[in-house]
Amino acid sequence: MKLFDYLYKVRNKRHFINSDEYIFFNKYKHLLEDEQSFMFYADTESLFDILKANIIIKGILNKNTIEQIIEEEYLNKNFNTNNEIIENIKERSLDLPYLRVEDQKIYIPFFNRSTNLVYTTNFEEILKEPYIDLTKKYAPFVVNPFETYQMDLFESLFTKFVRVMEDETSVAFYHYDLRTIFIINKQGYLDNYICLFDKYLKNPSEERIIDRIRTVIKYYYENNLTSFLYSLYENSLISYYVYRRLCKWKKI
Repeated sequence: MKLFDYLYKVRNKRHFINSDEYIFFNKYKHLLEDEQSFMFYADTESLFDILKANIIIKGILNKNTIEQIIEEEYLNKNFNTNNEIIENIKERSLDLPYLRVEDQKIYIPFFNRSTNLVYTTNFEEILKEPYIDLTKKYAPFVVNPFETYQMDLFESLFTKFVRVMEDETSVAFYHYDLRTIFIINKQGYLDNYICLFDKYLKNPSEERIIDRIRTVIKYYYENNLTSFLYSLYENSLISYYVYRRLCKWKKI
């Protein structure tokens, strides 16, 4: 059994089940089942895939919300100028999560930048070809968001990741809700995840958590397993029981 798999096995399951991420996923995963491209994410127990599923769900919710706003605003075209309609749509979209790529906001991460312009700037295009089918049959427009936007997507408002440290190939993030460190490579794929505060750890504390994690990740990037494990224990991120089990397993 791999070290990280063991940390996942002894995680505090109650905390995971009660996390906002799991609650959100279970509440909205039916949206994934409505589109063939996303069905894979609706039936997963993988921690990282659930996070990716939630990014897609937020994109779907954004899409539905902005389309409704566009429809409502253009119903008022006899009362407002086109510039007023555009400004109203933009203002009503301000609180939605987004990804910024250069100077462009991406509200729907499973669409490319060109298609996203319909939802941020060129609103009238949604009534014309080829975008007229976007509100219902949008499968031909779907791209893989994680290949398209890579690392930028995980540092956006679509996630709750907090950047901790990086090296030449990856970035380490902490997720407060899941009490987990995620090591994501620059191509947007998961390298490892490190579950903290196992079920044997009494009175876990997140005080100065980023500083404590930064020490651990330093050893992770140095490939210093002995110091990495001891740092997890010394910083009260794992219990003594788990630490001894891991030491015995690795014979260090």
